[in-house]
Amino acid sequence: RREEKFGCLSGRRSSLCVLALCLSVASPPCSARIYTNHWAVRIAGGADVAERIADKYGYRNMGQIGDLKDHYHFFHSRTIKRSTLSSHGRHSFISMEPKVEWIQQQVVKRRIKRDYKADPYPAQNNIFYNDAKWSSMWYIHCNDDVHNCQSDMNILGAWKRGYTGKDVVVTILDDGIERNHPDLFQNYDPQASFDVNGNDMDPMPRYDATNENKHGTRCAGEVAAAANNSHCIVGIAYNAKIGGVRMLDGDVTDMVEAKSLSLQPQHIDIYSASWGPDDDGKTVDGPASLARQAFENGIRMGRKGRGSIFVWASGNGGRSRDHCSCDGYTNSIYTISISSTAESGRKPWYLEECSSTLTTTYSSGENYDRKIITTDLRHRCTDSHTGTSASAPMAAAIVALALEANPLLSWRDVQHIIVKTSRAGHLSAPDWKTNAAGYNVSHLYGFGLMDAEAMVKEAERWKQVPTQHVCVESADRQIRTIRPEHVVRSVYKATGCTDNPNHHVIYLEHVVVRITITHPRRGDLSINLTSPSGTKSQLLANRLFDHSMEGFKNWEFMTTHCWGEKAAGDWVLEIYDSPSQLRSQKVPGKLKEWSLVTYGTSLHPYSSLRSEKPRSTDEEFTEEYNGESGVPNMDRLAILAHIAK
Repeated sequence: RREEKFGCLSGRRSSLCVLALCLSVASPPCSARIYTNHWAVRIAGGADVAERIADKYGYRNMGQIGDLKDHYHFFHSRTIKRSTLSSHGRHSFISMEPKVEWIQQQVVKRRIKRDYKADPYPAQNNIFYNDAKWSSMWYIHCNDDVHNCQSDMNILGAWKRGYTGKDVVVTILDDGIERNHPDLFQNYDPQASFDVNGNDMDPMPRYDATNENKHGTRCAGEVAAAANNSHCIVGIAYNAKIGGVRMLDGDVTDMVEAKSLSLQPQHIDIYSASWGPDDDGKTVDGPASLARQAFENGIRMGRKGRGSIFVWASGNGGRSRDHCSCDGYTNSIYTISISSTAESGRKPWYLEECSSTLTTTYSSGENYDRKIITTDLRHRCTDSHTGTSASAPMAAAIVALALEANPLLSWRDVQHIIVKTSRAGHLSAPDWKTNAAGYNVSHLYGFGLMDAEAMVKEAERWKQVPTQHVCVESADRQIRTIRPEHVVRSVYKATGCTDNPNHHVIYLEHVVVRITITHPRRGDLSINLTSPSGTKSQLLANRLFDHSMEGFKNWEFMTTHCWGEKAAGDWVLEIYDSPSQLRSQKVPGKLKEWSLVTYGTSLHPYSSLRSEKPRSTDEEFTEEYNGESGVPNMDRLAILAHIAK
């Protein structure tokens, strides 16, 4: 992943600024910014007006930014390519043009791929499919006689029902994909591909001696490697179309991200991203204005209004005690945040815990745990794909199976189906709990391990959930002092916007806390939120390496742990200050303000109402979802017989 730096904006008739966003908590110190010779410009009046203005001020118009209307990519060849100072000169007077509504000089953002280096494991003998590595794909056929894993993701069950990803398009946002790989060329989709770094249509990776740009090709193989071609592996959605966007092999800016996230939203169904801000335990960062707009446009208009599906790796910062709530990509309601578990069901050492994680797939773990087998650069295969980088494309492929079963699913339908069908199974976590709507949930694994067969069965009979309502509760602006070794507790009585039918939320989906805090050492803070039903979400844990004095400014923490619960009632915010080292007592922290935003529906999302129930006992955590609501646990043949009736 690479670290993001927000550019400074200038509106109509105002000059380019350097300091406007320097105070943003989500940005690094201004001295660390690297300004490029690329600009994002919003111009009213169409492409001809943009071309005229670009020419007038010495810019080259590189075209519209992705699918963002009236937003253009301008390039200035006489400006220094990379500079620690923002650019000034005659060309900067472009902001005075009446048709120029907004302009932003692009700054470099640090983005890190979410894998890690490890030694490969030897392959095993070939069985079932004739693909060379099939027998080593433990995460697909883990319940056969050859393997020892305790629970699988029921991918074979989805295949047996005829779902292999046909007519679904998945694009990997990464460092490119090797489109002529023997396992990828059959399903490669040029319409779902682009080279943002090189500004051309070919996403082929740049080759070097270290094979640095292998990441995207590895992710692509997990999704859509061809089946029964005697080469390498079988993709989980092996009949899906696969595309790639080369966007990580160069300077990553807000504009680069926006172009990638908004590529062909009427053609691409699923975007898979296995990267993000630094997992160093001290960064707080997220999408800037253009990328945020790309997310919102995709959700509102992608897939003919049903919404683009954005799948995101939750992060590999476990060793740095990072917390994925400080990552604005995985912390977004628009992304499906994917965690990892080892084949043993134990927590991988790199796993980040947070309340925004929705679900989990398999990946690598300790040295004795097997890794993920997939396609690799130079027409090869690898059995050492790792981290949450491997988990996200696996999840994207399972979602592709569900979309084949029901192409009419909205982006929220997909999240609901994941919540309903993911299962705790054998996943080991100390914090499994059952919320008031009856869902098992954990900060490590979200709602549990994905179940492909259960998802396609739900998708087959799914009825679209009611319209999403958004209730923005009024902000609590009472300033409270945060003292070391003390707890600040604030209770907010939420109404769920009962007085506004268009915003009334009764049944919850996502809950967001917007918060502003000043503090001498941000890493000493931890934050909890307790719902009216008593479900506690840890919004933030202590971060040992976060020495920042910037605090949080309107940062959004998100939780999925209250899914299905009632919105109205007392919400309790608790902030703990636990100093990890000696610090001055003269400048205590302060909670400046916080507000609650609830997302959900005023009608029950499912036809058969799910009554709230008390918290479960420990015995309930091992029960696996069998794909049929109201049907007791049975073997699969019995379930199929039940369906046939």
